[in-house]
Amino acid sequence: MKKILAFLLIPMILLSSCSDDDGNVQEPRPEMPPESSMAPNFENFENDGARAETINNWAYAATSVGIYSAILYSNLVVPVTAFKIGLKQDATYNTETNLWVWEYDINVPNKGSYAVRLTADVDGTDVDWTGYISLTGSFDDFVWFEGESNLNADAGSWTLYESPDSPSAWLSVNWSDDEATGIATSTFNVEKEGNFFESSITYTADANADFNRSVVIVDTNASNTIEVDWNNPSGEGRVKSEAHFEDTAYHCWDSTLNDTDCPS
Repeated sequence: MKKILAFLLIPMILLSSCSDDDGNVQEPRPEMPPESSMAPNFENFENDGARAETINNWAYAATSVGIYSAILYSNLVVPVTAFKIGLKQDATYNTETNLWVWEYDINVPNKGSYAVRLTADVDGTDVDWTGYISLTGSFDDFVWFEGESNLNADAGSWTLYESPDSPSAWLSVNWSDDEATGIATSTFNVEKEGNFFESSITYTADANADFNRSVVIVDTNASNTIEVDWNNPSGEGRVKSEAHFEDTAYHCWDSTLNDTDCPS
């Protein structure tokens, strides 16, 4: 009889043991948001005037895009670099905190070496992202960026903060990435008080369009809207700005960046 009872108790003990061990059930690993959600590609507007003779149209577009590029790649270079490098890192699941964690180091030229801890808190199909950044001897676990997305990373938002010394929001971002249509869009809104407060730039990559990259800049400081379309990698493109050109037409440049007539 004792042997029978012992035999019957074995499954109950095993079930109890499994229940205790599985108290922290591993959440599914979320997809990382796309690079364009925080670090759009503006390489076509890097200064390369040596190739061009007449670059008025391209130069105006490059200057306009450059203002926002500078915010991301100069003023906010640390969190943007931390995110871009994080895309190539492996994550581990912390069963105590129920978080996915990416931990790695980055080196930012002229800024220093930083320790990064990026966490993802999964709740059903919703994901909360937090980017903690530390600099030895200066600050620990400063939340330089945070955001949310869905599990498949086809839509979400970011908030990027200015610095540990001035921890107010500088940019907010709303982004989407539709794999079915090949269209990814990110709208960067300036939250920092100053001349460009509430200005925005919307970056779109459309894999199926002739001009497969575009930005729409809303400059509240100049009460101006600028539309720029270009092809990557050829470099040809067009720009529209009523305030600058005093008309509502597009003004084009070719693959050598020289001004050219726009196709009718």
